[in-house]
Amino acid sequence: MGSIQTRTFTQRDLAVLALPLALIVGPFLLWPVAFGLFASFTDYSPFVTRLRFTGLGNYAYILTDSFFGASLRTIAVYSVVTVPAELLIGFAVALLLREPFRGRTAVRIALLVPWLISPVANGVMWHFLYSSDGGILTYFSAWLGLPSRPSPLGMRGLALPAVMLAEVWRTSPLVSFLLLPGLLSIPRSLWEQATLEGATVFFTVRRLALPWIRPLLLTVGMLLLGWALGAFDSILMLTSGGPGTETLTPALYSFQKAYKANNWHTGAASAWCIVILVVLAGAVYLMLARREDRE
Repeated sequence: MGSIQTRTFTQRDLAVLALPLALIVGPFLLWPVAFGLFASFTDYSPFVTRLRFTGLGNYAYILTDSFFGASLRTIAVYSVVTVPAELLIGFAVALLLREPFRGRTAVRIALLVPWLISPVANGVMWHFLYSSDGGILTYFSAWLGLPSRPSPLGMRGLALPAVMLAEVWRTSPLVSFLLLPGLLSIPRSLWEQATLEGATVFFTVRRLALPWIRPLLLTVGMLLLGWALGAFDSILMLTSGGPGTETLTPALYSFQKAYKANNWHTGAASAWCIVILVVLAGAVYLMLARREDRE
């Protein structure tokens, strides 16, 4: 009988197989990116027939615009709060799901439900929950016999925390789903050894779980930071950046400039500022990842 020969695919083989897809999809991905970068150096608008090169004028404008400065402060607070909160809650839930129990598979699948809800639908849902007319806050106020309170989405000092709460609710279960395989990869003998030695849960997590899945935590944290820097859909549905500029993000600033003020070139420049922020975050991630590899 003849033997069946197997062949291992090399990176070159995979590149050749992916080439047709890249040729088909690539132009649709690269053209908007290239055109947006080009427009950021001009006075482009869909309603003008002649373009004028403005150099770095659009970037100089947004960097001196107080609204863009406010959006940077907002996204800084948003990222610093939501990313650690999502990692902490996601890790805690994944730790609880580490031990097998009846229905654990169903729970793991259910963790994806909040993430599978589109950001727009998530914004609409939380807008209703926060509503002063028939939202959950009004329900509890009426149940306790208290007067109805206005929606926190329209109140300074509460709008941004309310928006961040909605995002943490949506993303934390996904973090649990991503971190759980890492925790399950830790040999059970190590957990049992820590238990026999009388180690507390906090000590076991700090000395065993966190070092074991640290590269995975770093990767997930980078993904969360990238999503946070581009926050747009849910906030648009919840507050549209208000009240004032309290929930205005760079992505919302770009949207408002392009589609509401018809200032497309400024919108393109601010969008590329978001790209720069994401690239810088990626550079920090690569630096930390290389340090992990050396260790």
